[in-house]
Amino acid sequence: MPPRRRPRAKSGRAPGRATAGRATRRAAPAGRAPAGRAPAGRAAAGRVTRRAAYDWLRLLAIQAYGHLGVTSKERDLGQRVEVDVEIAYEQTARRRPDSLDAFVDYEELGRLVRAQIEMSRCKLIETLAEELALALLEEFQTPRVRVRLRKLHIPVPGFSGIPEVEIERARA
Repeated sequence: MPPRRRPRAKSGRAPGRATAGRATRRAAPAGRAPAGRAPAGRAAAGRVTRRAAYDWLRLLAIQAYGHLGVTSKERDLGQRVEVDVEIAYEQTARRRPDSLDAFVDYEELGRLVRAQIEMSRCKLIETLAEELALALLEEFQTPRVRVRLRKLHIPVPGFSGIPEVEIERARA
């Protein structure tokens, strides 16, 4: 007579047994989120929160020569700076026209970033990133910008690495 086998559940496990090392999870009642989590789209206090969604234009690796740095040697010699910028614009329900008038001109965007870097004389990359973000918000009337700024060469003996700062600013 063959040995008797226990009947198996559809998942391949024996009935009534949890998988080793994993707790079984009970489904939350209909219309309620699992314990400890608020339903999607709702804040903890029960208010509906709407997160603004944007489309983004990114212009990466804009390079310019700037005179910035903490030491006078850095400011006198200058150095190559690289910047990535992201410009937000509102989403629309309709398709935008295939015209530069409906979007940001990225050649103009690059020119503005390079000019800001070349004329700035600040000590910190954080200050330069802030100046760039404010100039972009003003010039392009965008609701939000992100700026990532890197110093590509630090004229300090023994220093290695590429310092980078990233900031995001929104129109007030």
